[in-house]
Amino acid sequence: MCYWDDGDYFEPGEFDEKIEELKNELRESVKKEINDEIEKLRKENKELQGIKRNFESVKKDFERKKDECDRAIRNAESKAKQARLKELMEHFKVTLWAVSWDYRYKKKCDKCDKNRRIQVVLPSGKTVDDECSCRVNKKVYYPKESVLLYELSERNRDFMAWYKAKGDRGEEYFVGGPRTEYAKVVVDHNKDFKEIETEELRKVFFTTKEECQAFCDYINGTEVLGYDYNVEGQLVAQREETE
Repeated sequence: MCYWDDGDYFEPGEFDEKIEELKNELRESVKKEINDEIEKLRKENKELQGIKRNFESVKKDFERKKDECDRAIRNAESKAKQARLKELMEHFKVTLWAVSWDYRYKKKCDKCDKNRRIQVVLPSGKTVDDECSCRVNKKVYYPKESVLLYELSERNRDFMAWYKAKGDRGEEYFVGGPRTEYAKVVVDHNKDFKEIETEELRKVFFTTKEECQAFCDYINGTEVLGYDYNVEGQLVAQREETE
């Protein structure tokens, strides 16, 4: 049997071969299309995975910035409230003077070093470090602007609460309590110095520097006259008067 196809003549065996070639071409074509489609899907899936990962990163970054923004808002609100409270509390500020002290010396001689020490040569020839004769000190009391308290009281002043500012500048907060917690005795030209002398001085405060100085002079007595210098020979009594 013979086959014709538009003028082409095929023997039976040759026709079968052509059919097989055509099948193979179709298979390869379909296979290529499938492989291309699979590769395309893989590529798209890879891109989608990248987009998904990038989306998660963007989402996390957004949440982080949102948290930072929320914290900044809360901090701004807190500072605004603190500033307002500080402004309100300024109307109730009370400045008091406390009795402070340090060791003071008489005028320094010109033979010793800045610490009032001298080099002494012993009979053996050995040189040792010793205190100079001008290194004699006395405990001297003086007034110091010590505390800034904020006083809130009832109209009849039967009850008074004092508050003390804490924290860094701009971030102050106020701790309160009865006045006696901060100042056991507040002197306002109403107490005898002999009576004050028996009190715990760290809790005694004066409403004026002048009265505080007068009390310091009282407890210093005359023994500290001339003891107006620090160990290095700097005049400190005069400096305090000009501050």
